[in-house]
Amino acid sequence: MKRLLPVKKWLAFFLFLFNTLAFSKDLPNILELKYELTQNGEQLGTVTEKFSINGAGKYHIESATKGIGLYALFGDRLLISEGIITLEGLKPEHFEVHQGNNINKDAIVDFDWENQILITRYKGNETKENIENKTQDLISYLYQFNYENFEESMIEFIAATGKKYKKYQFKIVDKRIELTLGDINFETTFIQSVAEKDGKPETQIWLNNKLYKIPIRIRYQEKNGSTLEQNLVQANIDLNGL
Repeated sequence: MKRLLPVKKWLAFFLFLFNTLAFSKDLPNILELKYELTQNGEQLGTVTEKFSINGAGKYHIESATKGIGLYALFGDRLLISEGIITLEGLKPEHFEVHQGNNINKDAIVDFDWENQILITRYKGNETKENIENKTQDLISYLYQFNYENFEESMIEFIAATGKKYKKYQFKIVDKRIELTLGDINFETTFIQSVAEKDGKPETQIWLNNKLYKIPIRIRYQEKNGSTLEQNLVQANIDLNGL
């Protein structure tokens, strides 16, 4: 595996935090993550995420995927999730998906918890569905793992993607998997979706075991048989208030 020299110090500091601070279910006020994105081992670009919480307990997440080379022609993909932090974790109130300048691919989802209705606007159409408990969106669910009970054998929730509203099920495969990025070792919990594509898990995630259960690696199985993979290469954590 190639060495990640430009980010080696970032990862070392990240690992130091995970090994010296007590585990907390409360996410930090600001969390910035950067992933390298590959397809079948070929670099496609980067995924940059910023998670923040304000004084009123409102969270905001932005996840931007930026391609390189020919992949840059598709434009940046931007996911935005906003909501509140509860004792059970993230409770989304608004979600957006944007793909470059193509407004036909934009999707807007509003969570009307008072009336238990999910409102989705996509390609000029508006649909309404009943909201189920623990409903997440396409980006918030990755941070919701921080609040889940890993003593169970399965983690389940409903998620709105902007196109559909479906149930996700992840089985806990192994709670102690060593994962190496560059020359940095992480102890992770390995989970994978029950849903499969071509006989392979649709999604596999390696969650950090220390401090916060955030994704260190995410692997997606595409419909065309290719494999997308995100690997953490940089992290910046605001420890104010901890």
